[in-house]
Amino acid sequence: FLRELVPVAEEAGVRLAAHPDDPPLETLRGTARLVIRPELYQRLLDIVPSRANALEFCQGTIAEMHGEMDVYEAIARYAGQGKIGYVHFRNVRGKVPNYREVFMDEGDVDMIRALRLYHQHGYDGVLIPDHTPSMACDAPWHAGMAWALGYMGAAIRMIREG
Repeated sequence: FLRELVPVAEEAGVRLAAHPDDPPLETLRGTARLVIRPELYQRLLDIVPSRANALEFCQGTIAEMHGEMDVYEAIARYAGQGKIGYVHFRNVRGKVPNYREVFMDEGDVDMIRALRLYHQHGYDGVLIPDHTPSMACDAPWHAGMAWALGYMGAAIRMIREG
């Protein structure tokens, strides 16, 4: 698939970004999965080395995974290679199969440390607040998203200012 698609993406000036398997289980409904541990992203990148072959770095899914590297090592590795197309910036508590999505300041990932690593390793792309928990109000999704965007904005500003 990638051998056919990546040259077309290169020609069109498009960057492909593969999402890891979510949830990161070896099989789902009898089908084998490709990216169930952080280090397996490298296999996907190595099939067709190209700027057009990149990652949708779902930080929450990576944090849920078992594997040889943790989420911080994965950020450093893939950001350092310039292989992150964009980031789903979210937090979780626990590992697959026993995990849950939480607010950014409640999970296992130190989100400030993660932001610092993205910055240190040259990532300057898009961070998307993904799967924000809903709040108990008239606009639960919107309120959760507003909270996440406010947290992200303050954290990024803090890191930039030093």
